[in-house]
Amino acid sequence: MAGTVLLTGASSFTGVWIAEALAEAGFRVIAPLLRARSDYDGVRLDRVVRLEQCAQVSFGRAFGSETLLADIRASGGLDVLAHHAAHITGYREPGFDAVDALARNTAGAPALLRVAREAGARLVVLTGSVFEAGEGGGDEPGAVTPYGLSKTLTSQTFDYWTRDAGLSFGRFVIPSPYGALEERRFGWHLFKTWFAGGVPEVRTPRYVRDHLAAPRLAKAYAEYVAKALGDDARTTVARPSGWIAPQGEFAQRVAAEASRRLGRDCRLELADQTVLDEPLVRVNDQPAWGAGWDEEAFWDGYVAWYAALHKRGVMD
Repeated sequence: MAGTVLLTGASSFTGVWIAEALAEAGFRVIAPLLRARSDYDGVRLDRVVRLEQCAQVSFGRAFGSETLLADIRASGGLDVLAHHAAHITGYREPGFDAVDALARNTAGAPALLRVAREAGARLVVLTGSVFEAGEGGGDEPGAVTPYGLSKTLTSQTFDYWTRDAGLSFGRFVIPSPYGALEERRFGWHLFKTWFAGGVPEVRTPRYVRDHLAAPRLAKAYAEYVAKALGDDARTTVARPSGWIAPQGEFAQRVAAEASRRLGRDCRLELADQTVLDEPLVRVNDQPAWGAGWDEEAFWDGYVAWYAALHKRGVMD
């Protein structure tokens, strides 16, 4: 076995993919979830069921809680604490409270890190965002949106507390993920409109973003964890990159792949974007992570997943 990883946020869209990739790489995955199992339904329950196939799942475990600390003490040993969870409720809204999100993301972190180290952990991996300050390239390096600010503050806080606990600190910076198990993201908007017989509008076709398919992202994550465990550096970072393209071009690719597999004309309307509320370019720069994935199989699964959701009537 490659080691034991405690992964927070494992029931999220990307979290399930990451848990599966870690398990496939030989890691034992412990997945504490915030809510009771009965609180999950729809796509979120689908993700929990899938997670239970690859990880040791427990419910009602808030980050930093005494219950989670007790679980770590009884875990039989850890190698990695992977903090993938983050407060995201209302993250697209301009009124998102970055300071409140910071408090939620880091609650009880000093005690949890000490207990993790006592259990044998050597490495902490924090999931970052391409919208944090100092990330994303381009000529506008500041945080993008209050959510990006919250992730910046969370990264800085974990950097301090991890070093204070004597642990190595790794950051895995996520760009713009897409794939099966996502919920109410850009792809959801496209497929929902197509299945309803409409033509979805792409409102921000000019933004250049780094589109990273979920299975490739997860493969990159597992590769990074294995590499960071064997690295003597106290601080490391991975910035996996996928397909860098304007949002409009990405939407056209999704439409082409969907049309071919669904046997229907999945049309688009690209808006005439004149306002740039965000940086024009926000991308990562390390395409080697997660290479060698099966792109054709990904598109098959992505389109089939949305077709199944439509058939179940759960895309309202």
